Amino acid sequence: MDRVRIRGRGFAGIALALLIVLLAQGVSADRASASSDHRRRAHMLSLTNDDRAQRDKAALKLNAALSRYAKHHSRQMATKGYLFHTADLPSKLKGFDWSIGGENVGVGSTLDGLEGAFMNSPPHRKNILRTAFDHAAVGVIHSNGSFWVTVIFYG
Repeated sequence: MDRVRIRGRGFAGIALALLIVLLAQGVSADRASASSDHRRRAHMLSLTNDDRAQRDKAALKLNAALSRYAKHHSRQMATKGYLFHTADLPSKLKGFDWSIGGENVGVGSTLDGLEGAFMNSPPHRKNILRTAFDHAAVGVIHSNGSFWVTVIFYG
């Protein structure tokens, strides 16, 4: 009987150690993914603010809370495989100090190329350069080699 208990405890100890290692790896992967998400979001906002700065427009301030929605929207587009705008943008902006809002959505192989495409499209360019906008939310998802982006502007 004592041998069975020892083996049982030994197996439980090994299983527990394995579980801890697997969980730690999962947490590390989640942290790495979150870090990549933040870098991509920061890069996209930087590209947008660079275009604004080149035309003497003030930099947009990031709204991190609304960016969580923007990321969710980008994930939905990637999952569905097509672009679409937020159905009710005013409801997403509720609770923020705004009088005007806009949204750019796109998909591309690089964030730099996508920002270039936005600047070459008159309605997207207008959103990027609109003086009335002073805040932005950015959501970026990398899926199957493409970047799916949602940028929400408001002011």
